[in-house]
Amino acid sequence: MNDREIEMIRYIQDVGKTHYADLAEHMNLSQRTIANYLDQIEHDIRQTGVRLVRKPNDGIYFSGNSAGLQALLHQPGGAQPQSHSERRRYMLSKLLLSSRAYTLQQFADELFVSRSTIENDLKGVKSWLQRNGIPIKISRGGISLEGDERRRRHAAVRLISRYWGKEMVAEHADGRLIRTIKLPPKIGELFKPQIIDRVLSSLAEFVRTSRLEFSDYEFQSLAIHLMIVFERMTAGTFDERPTASPELIPETRQLVAILEKEFAMTIPQQEQNYINLHIIAVTHESVSANDVALRPRKQKAVPSVAAFLKKQLVDLKPDKELLAGLGLHLSSAIKRLKIGLAIYNPYTDEIRRNFPQAFDQAVMLKKVIQDGYHVALNDDETAYIALHFESFLERHIGDHRLTAVVVCSSGIGTSQLLAQRLEHAFDRSLRITRVVSLSELVDAPLSEDLVISTIPISDLSKPVVVVSPLFVKADVHVLDREISELMKQSDGRNPFFSLIHRDLIFLDRTVDDYRQVIAAIGDELARRDLVTDRDQVIQAAAKREQLASTALGKVALPHVAPELIRRPFIAVWVNPERINWIHSEPVQLVFFLGLNRSVQPYLREIYTVLNRLIDDQTLIHRIVTARSISEIVALLNRRDT
Repeated sequence: MNDREIEMIRYIQDVGKTHYADLAEHMNLSQRTIANYLDQIEHDIRQTGVRLVRKPNDGIYFSGNSAGLQALLHQPGGAQPQSHSERRRYMLSKLLLSSRAYTLQQFADELFVSRSTIENDLKGVKSWLQRNGIPIKISRGGISLEGDERRRRHAAVRLISRYWGKEMVAEHADGRLIRTIKLPPKIGELFKPQIIDRVLSSLAEFVRTSRLEFSDYEFQSLAIHLMIVFERMTAGTFDERPTASPELIPETRQLVAILEKEFAMTIPQQEQNYINLHIIAVTHESVSANDVALRPRKQKAVPSVAAFLKKQLVDLKPDKELLAGLGLHLSSAIKRLKIGLAIYNPYTDEIRRNFPQAFDQAVMLKKVIQDGYHVALNDDETAYIALHFESFLERHIGDHRLTAVVVCSSGIGTSQLLAQRLEHAFDRSLRITRVVSLSELVDAPLSEDLVISTIPISDLSKPVVVVSPLFVKADVHVLDREISELMKQSDGRNPFFSLIHRDLIFLDRTVDDYRQVIAAIGDELARRDLVTDRDQVIQAAAKREQLASTALGKVALPHVAPELIRRPFIAVWVNPERINWIHSEPVQLVFFLGLNRSVQPYLREIYTVLNRLIDDQTLIHRIVTARSISEIVALLNRRDT
């Protein structure tokens, strides 16, 4: 199995489900070549117990126990990096881990490719470094990096974390469940095997003797940092600069002693200070939610986390679990950010795509945190916060079962038995709201979706299903058919389709900047009186993108607060060439979501359709290559989306 196949397997594992177009873009190969590689992968993994699934209109993914596949990926050996993304990571790693300059020819020789290939790969390297705030210097001597050491280290940890990925697993040993580190082969290309072994051995001893509790990302971050330190020191590329020397906490002195003994080297004071930051971040004390109150800035009171949540979630009041969970998480995160340590979240893209409501709440909280504590939260940090909101939303998600009133004239005992049998048989699709007599039904308004009665009733505004008081098997089939029919009618009312208006679909090849797109849509929204204020909507949408991009692949989903929307809508902008989107790669399709309180109960259904559409790369391609608005309307109104 070559590196391209391994790269494709890891990509499919990371995203969960993908498509030919995504793989082709990621690997910089044609879809026909991708299909050939997938054929080979399918053959290679037959003995692992895992199946490669390729379903039209569904996606490409793995099915089965992944243990055998992981074992195959960790077999030693392999060729040089072959794909564009592999070569780019190799070049970034070399530049970040060394203070020397590299020439294009050196990279070409090491990677066994042409100089022109490296020149093309360098574009991606520059883009990645720019997004991470690291200047690149190109001179006669070669390519090197500028900028402060801390920023470079953060970038190196972030990059190497992608190699590390999700390889930390739990295994049983001597009757105990322990954390086991299984490093991917790519780590061996960056660090000498003895350095990896000694760092992990030292950390294992430190964890055992210090009794500190490391989270997975805290352990990973410290391990990678130490590998960088000793790789540089042993290679003679370490650049020590005088720094202030704060007093080391006892746990740091303990780890330094273990490392110096293991490596038989003296760790410079500057590096001890960096290690100290990592250990301080781990030694946080548990605090209650009430302890996490944001500090005032310029005498302006900033609300506590609890107050912020109550204000933002007017309809879904935050519960104690959300406040406590966020309080504990933020107390640790803010302390870590204060001392300059960021984390890498391997699930950020998945969280942004699958939990859009929760991520939006996290973005709003992010701004309050940044203003109150003077720290910067990236998308990885925001995604971790979003998980707390998602847990809250799922605890309080609306009940979408059909409601039913039971009418029974056979007595209280029979009525209760019938209600119990109904709830047992249809607990996932039916909610019994009340059990009444015929006279009680007539006397009160009928608000339920369905009437289930032991006697025939005519002239009601809602469907009536007549069943036996004992609710026999034949009754189950009759009621099941009626529920299925009502469910189909309910599904057909998904607001997504009714919110798409022909007059708010734009096919324009000339506008290629996100601010111009938002402004043009804002003009039309104001002209149609769909928003409260044009300027506020345009400014709010742009600010939201600056906080965290809403781009997901080739699609962006800008939106604003519900208070700015008079009537709900979804505007669509298509530019098949490119739209330069802030903090992300260019997009081709924009859905401007104007969702106010009137569609709040249907947000999950709306986002479900959007996610299906975004995942359907074939449909996206057909939309962005459509020649007319009529064609786009027809594609967007597909009921199988």
